[in-house]
Amino acid sequence: MSGPEGCQLEFKTAKNSFSSDKDLPDYCAALANEGGGKLILGVDDRRRVTGSKAFFGTHNTLPHELLNKLKIRVEVEELIHPQGRVLIFHAPPHPPGQPVQSTGKYRFPMRAGESLTEMDAHTLKRILNETEPDFSSQPVSNFSLKDIDSTAFNNLRKSWVRKAGRKDYLEFSPEKLLSSAGLLTEGGLTYAALILLGKKGKIDQLLPGSEIIFEWRQEHGKTNYDFRINWREPFFAVYDKIWEAVNARNLRFPYQDGLFQREIFAFSEKPIREALLNAVEHRDYHINHGSIFIKASPQEFRIESPGGFPFGVTQENILEKSSWRNRRIAETFEKAGLVERSGQGMDDIFDRTIRDGKGKPDLSPSDDFSVVLRIPAQVKDLNFVLFLERVANDKQISLTFEEICELETIRENQAAENPEYRKKFLELGIIEKIGGTSGAKYILSHNYYAQEGKTGVYTRLVGTSREQKKLLILNHLKKNKKGYAQDFRDVFPELKRKDITNLLQELKVAGKILHSGGQRTGYWVLTE
Repeated sequence: MSGPEGCQLEFKTAKNSFSSDKDLPDYCAALANEGGGKLILGVDDRRRVTGSKAFFGTHNTLPHELLNKLKIRVEVEELIHPQGRVLIFHAPPHPPGQPVQSTGKYRFPMRAGESLTEMDAHTLKRILNETEPDFSSQPVSNFSLKDIDSTAFNNLRKSWVRKAGRKDYLEFSPEKLLSSAGLLTEGGLTYAALILLGKKGKIDQLLPGSEIIFEWRQEHGKTNYDFRINWREPFFAVYDKIWEAVNARNLRFPYQDGLFQREIFAFSEKPIREALLNAVEHRDYHINHGSIFIKASPQEFRIESPGGFPFGVTQENILEKSSWRNRRIAETFEKAGLVERSGQGMDDIFDRTIRDGKGKPDLSPSDDFSVVLRIPAQVKDLNFVLFLERVANDKQISLTFEEICELETIRENQAAENPEYRKKFLELGIIEKIGGTSGAKYILSHNYYAQEGKTGVYTRLVGTSREQKKLLILNHLKKNKKGYAQDFRDVFPELKRKDITNLLQELKVAGKILHSGGQRTGYWVLTE
């Protein structure tokens, strides 16, 4: 109470109540955005304890509520003072580079004198430009060259020689090679070196959360696993072993393509390896009680890594936005040729899975505490595989990853998003447009459904032609003598009002129908 009220300290009388929907999240977020501080209820501006009844009996639930709203942990302390009850909210500093967003009146609140206001562009930019220290680049105490696993080190050396085409790397001393890779700094060996190359005993001692667990279930959803193995060892010593454990349970789906028999595997090697690399380089190693979990079955491959998405990355933008949580690990993977380009792995996972006719991978089980990636193992639409290959061969084109994703979206009967791709697909004749107004939708061409033997599905998706719709209108008027707007909305529930109006106007221009009465209460009749 002796400290000055300012950016890190806020007193509120709140004698009877305090808004949990607006004021509480706004003040806690503002304090966090100012570097952390305290919100104190039950003290007035003159620093007198007045007591507060706010959140009486429910204050223990507030940390969980604020965590859901602000994504930060706010501690709540109840103090029984001789002059009354006081509540103290301890707001932590915002994470580096991450302004705290509120669910109250302001989106990104900040202090302006004794008031709150929306964060200005300069302050927001300053916070966004902050950088979180790269955990994998930090030196590790009590970890030296004698703690490097020789098998893992040699695997890294060979991979780097092969990728860089530098045979002279074979002559480098361990110290020189590790320094060149950025794994050894003036401060010593880094966490990246421990995770990728450290002996098992050192990982057990210094970073036991650096562990990968593989479980196999013959039946998806089964509680007990049929096989389990865990690796708390240097990644470069077990990388191939993990793939071998998955591949040993692989399933083969053969199919005929003309004169040739081809095959698709339940677990395609590139997506599985990319998913594993992605988990290792992006997991949050501060969460030392969690491990990377792989759960596989004949139905799917599921991999879960501790920590939510890196800042700025969401389920919706993960294919467009790249961000690093452990950059030194990612750079080492790139040097060793395990990844073609840092941040590209998720594209490769989606591309291969869609081309294999399995649909899109699923990230929906992810939350703020873990990233979960589910890759389907079973082929859902073999005809789509053949369709993509024949399009490429017949049209002599190579479809990009983005175009493949757009075609998969159309195959799933979802709204196509990119007008440039739609135009190209229409010109190539690989999709068709249904409807001529803003309500138009797009489907794969008739060839796709004909190849699959599902021309009936095509007819259902295309629906009734425009001329057939007009004939329905005329038949309705012939039988019922008149037709109101609501009648035609009942006839065509899938159409927008604008589309129905256009059909009626075309019949009017053709001299087949006319409108009688007012715009709202009027009706349509035949001219004959």
